[in-house]
Amino acid sequence: MRDDDLRDLARRSGIALDWRDQRGEIRPVSIDTLRAILAAMDVSPDQPAGAPSVRDRPLVTTRVGRQVSLGSAGFSGDAVALEDERGAGVAVTLSADVSGTVMQAPATPGYYQVHQAGRTVTLAVAPARGPTIAERLGGRGWALAAQIYALRSRHDGGIGNFGGVAALGAAAGARGADAVAVSPTHALFGAAPGHFSPYSPSTRLFANPLHADPVLVLGADAVEAAIREAGIGADMEALESTPAVSWEAATPVRQVLLDHLHRRLAASGGPLAADFAAYRAAAPQALIDHATFEVLQGAMLREDAGRWHWRTWPDAFADAASPAVRAFRQEHAEAVDRQVFAQWLAERSQQAAQARCREAGMRIGIIADLAIGVEGAGSQCWSRPADMLTGLGIGAPPDYYAAEGQNWGLTTFSPTGLARSGFAGFIAMLRASLAHVGGLRIDHVMGFDRLWMVPEGASATEGAYLAMPSEDLFCLTALEALRHRAVVIGEDLGTLPHGYREKLQAEGIAGMRVLRFERDDHGHRHPSNWDADAIAMTSTHDMIATAGWWRGVDLDPDDAAGQGARAWDRGLFWGSAEEAGLVSCERPPADAPDAVVDAAVAYVGGTPSALAVIAVEDVLGLDVQPNVPGTTAEKPNWRHRLPGPAARLLDDPAAGRRIQLLQQRRGSSPLDAP
Repeated sequence: MRDDDLRDLARRSGIALDWRDQRGEIRPVSIDTLRAILAAMDVSPDQPAGAPSVRDRPLVTTRVGRQVSLGSAGFSGDAVALEDERGAGVAVTLSADVSGTVMQAPATPGYYQVHQAGRTVTLAVAPARGPTIAERLGGRGWALAAQIYALRSRHDGGIGNFGGVAALGAAAGARGADAVAVSPTHALFGAAPGHFSPYSPSTRLFANPLHADPVLVLGADAVEAAIREAGIGADMEALESTPAVSWEAATPVRQVLLDHLHRRLAASGGPLAADFAAYRAAAPQALIDHATFEVLQGAMLREDAGRWHWRTWPDAFADAASPAVRAFRQEHAEAVDRQVFAQWLAERSQQAAQARCREAGMRIGIIADLAIGVEGAGSQCWSRPADMLTGLGIGAPPDYYAAEGQNWGLTTFSPTGLARSGFAGFIAMLRASLAHVGGLRIDHVMGFDRLWMVPEGASATEGAYLAMPSEDLFCLTALEALRHRAVVIGEDLGTLPHGYREKLQAEGIAGMRVLRFERDDHGHRHPSNWDADAIAMTSTHDMIATAGWWRGVDLDPDDAAGQGARAWDRGLFWGSAEEAGLVSCERPPADAPDAVVDAAVAYVGGTPSALAVIAVEDVLGLDVQPNVPGTTAEKPNWRHRLPGPAARLLDDPAAGRRIQLLQQRRGSSPLDAP
């Protein structure tokens, strides 16, 4: 195919042919990059139609009351039948426009079946927008944010779990909180515990069994008996006493415990064993594939430590549906069943934790976190390669913060794969994420519109923007959020296309406003001027907590420029807090951050935002930074543990003072503008 024809095919397939760099210059995308992205999308130059048209799709999205073009959906004429999810017929209202015959979408959101002449298409009818936080709360509320691995609870073995979430949620709910937002709990790599970033999962369809809490589901007596039987009591106590998570040491100990619990449950009988048996009998193929992958990857790594990626495995095992994989699964049936058990335990743990939060008075409960993508080496790409952009990495083009661009080492759904599968993987991901929570934060929500994709082996400067089926993704998210009675938050920090935040607002998705970012050269935005349709935050997991920021513990002591800039920033914040009427004393010195943390909590609490979200590290006045972007082993990312059991963290006097202050600000009208 000629280069010009290839460019035309790429354009029609949603690939931008150029991009604007940080200097404002237009940079063309190379032919090699276009060819690599088209190949990952399974768009062949021999099929110049490009991405599948809506006529070829088994699922079409729309909104309540909208007109659906039957011609564009692959139907002709007017002999159309419509059924709801119960199989009941639904009256069809037809009319005509310039595109031909059109059908008015039902007024009730849901999934419908459109039938004509032996052909059936699913019609996903979304609400005009998803449920909002303000609607859910009927006013303003507040929440805590916590890294789940950092929470301490009984028999956690050195890695926080849903027992810690339940304990913190119960304590916060008793003090008036409406939610507890947690870090991602997606499945990682059980056989490779060194890959522990929660934002680099193996799959977003299933959970990390290390966050399952056996005590919450099976009871303390059963867990203690299994610990004694396994002879791991001393190891668990030692891991639980460490100030940081040792993923590499704690993971195998936890797996030993899970193995013993699996055997004991199978032999015990009773309601829990029956519940697991029913769960196993109903397990979808996707779960069986993931369980098989976990066992198979472990076997591959024991043979050769370099076989972490499934593409390095023997060809017979690189296809999840191959006879060799089926034979392996049968040969290792007990090990695969243990993985299914671990997923059952994780799901039941989250279910119990959400129930505990709601029982404590929370109107939302757990807010889960959805990562932007998955590792190409993981189970989702192995089991459903046609759904994924295998061979491409998500990242960002060069900017003033990263002159060489970024490649995050993750991939995501293929637009063509989504269309061909009827968005099955995306819907399954949403349902898995929303099953036992009251809310969902979507990381890098701009990914619903477009993503910077980098071919494998290329530099981040050699990427291109790929358009995603934005309207379909927003429709399905709104529909699933409504069905699960959940609110949705979109991480919309950084540079966005013009009008994108307004788009999120129209979708009912709350954006994020962070105190240190809500400023200019003259000071911070007054609390009364913050966006009501976004959540208000003191910090994020990629930032140093407020006390550490004030102290400057994240700075190089020898960096005079950085130290000077921080001194200026301290003055800006304290002056803004004074202007807002939140403080009246002299600015504290750098080594005395308590009053500053109080002011930050009050600042965020006084905004009109429906939900104020305070990191538990800020409530406690800690110096912690959960993750330092752009670093891996050189910083202790995703390892910190909080001081003391999750159930008693909020008993700290300083935490009590800040929560009381937050409640006062949330209970009153937003602070008046000066």
